[in-house]
Amino acid sequence: MRRVEKTLGKQVRDSVNVPIMLFTAALLAYGSVMVSSATAGMTGGPGLFKRHVLGMAVGLVPLVVAWAIDYKKLKHWSGPLLTLFAFLLISPRIPGLGTTAKGATSWLAIGDIRLFQPSEPAKLVFIVVMAALVAEYEGRIDKPRDAMRLLGYLGVAIVLILLQPDLGTGLVFVAIALTMLLVGGMKGRYFAVLGLVAIVGVVGILGIDTTLDRMVGHDVALKDYQKDRLLVFVDPGRDPAGAGYNLAQSKIAIGSGGVSGTGLKSGTQSNLHFLPERHTDFIFAVLGEELGFTGALLLLGLYLALLISSLAIAASSRDLYGALIVAGVMGMWLFQILENIGMTVGMMPITGIPLPFMSFGSSSMVTNLGGVGLLLSVWSRRYGT
Repeated sequence: MRRVEKTLGKQVRDSVNVPIMLFTAALLAYGSVMVSSATAGMTGGPGLFKRHVLGMAVGLVPLVVAWAIDYKKLKHWSGPLLTLFAFLLISPRIPGLGTTAKGATSWLAIGDIRLFQPSEPAKLVFIVVMAALVAEYEGRIDKPRDAMRLLGYLGVAIVLILLQPDLGTGLVFVAIALTMLLVGGMKGRYFAVLGLVAIVGVVGILGIDTTLDRMVGHDVALKDYQKDRLLVFVDPGRDPAGAGYNLAQSKIAIGSGGVSGTGLKSGTQSNLHFLPERHTDFIFAVLGEELGFTGALLLLGLYLALLISSLAIAASSRDLYGALIVAGVMGMWLFQILENIGMTVGMMPITGIPLPFMSFGSSSMVTNLGGVGLLLSVWSRRYGT
């Protein structure tokens, strides 16, 4: 009996990555404090905070499920998962299922009740499928046709996302794919060509978008608000009372926080309702105002610790497939962290990407916790069990 207990105890210890669990829990606690503070002066604030906590509780389900599943078995389900991925991205366009919010038809709803954003769990499905595809090349993607094949899958995902349209989520998929292709051994010259094509494509779209809109009679590639956000990024002083209002208020909030901040629930920009979307897209601005540079530095430290711990899991993987899954999750988190924080200080264009584990939003919370589950699945099977 004692030997059995020791064996079980060792199995439990081997399957639990303590750093990942601790840093995830710390970020969840930190996010809960900030959401509570950000929603304190809002109409229905207590209800929003309860929904935030419920989102964390629901997110534990995919975490545990992904942890329990042997990630290596997912490799054999690439076909059905690819179908699921396509369905998730198309589902908001199905009449009676999708609903439009903030200019994008990216939510599923029953009547007036919004359920979730299917593009969020689609990120995890994309990571699992893309990892299987990239792993086939065993770390050497050096032929043009191989690179084109893999980039073709990314292109399909981008097209489906832009149909919503949701430019921010599309950029997250790009970040995920590029991270996995880098780890998967794609040659640098293909990244250079891809970057050049992207620059030419963006310039071309911006150049002809207005003409196309006039010819067709509606927005074709970019919505007007998306173009305004890009123009404000290039010229921060442009339209401060309109398209540039969110950025201006965010900068004021962060700047007024100083070193130690004004204190929880004491921020003037948030409590006086100057800062829009303060519990979602601009939660970092609330943190910067109320907890100052010290609070922001603590958050960045937690993110860095989470990413370093994730990197250790990738290094421990017994196969390339597991390392690619971890790389995909890391790419998702890192891009969202850089984009969200960057947009609040004017270093990145505003896209509406949530801050992982911090922003209010059950869909993104469930996805992030599901990502933690995938990491734990790779970690717990590093010995081939």
